[in-house]
Amino acid sequence: MAGNSSPQLSAATALVELLDTHPELSALAWTVDTLGVLRGELTGDASRGRIVDDCAHTLGGTPVRVRVDEHGSGFAELAAVWRDVPVQVWVTYSAPVPRRPLGTVATAGGVR
Repeated sequence: MAGNSSPQLSAATALVELLDTHPELSALAWTVDTLGVLRGELTGDASRGRIVDDCAHTLGGTPVRVRVDEHGSGFAELAAVWRDVPVQVWVTYSAPVPRRPLGTVATAGGVR
């Protein structure tokens, strides 16, 4: 990049290159903030944050996973620098709904 280019332009250019070479990462909603940080987000990821692992493989860095309930719902995040652009990735996911054994009856909400 030219020395006088803006951080947003650098991040946008890096994003174009990233998605051109790794189209599988287009599942994330990408934004560029005013400081030139490239952010990728995904809510309700069915793969339980596997896309963050894909990002780490491409961008570098180590994903962090946080479990938020006893069923395994949580989020994964990654901070990295790619092509001299800071990148933050954030993904939330829900645990699969536990299956009840056949023949069991679910109680109505609030009634026991």
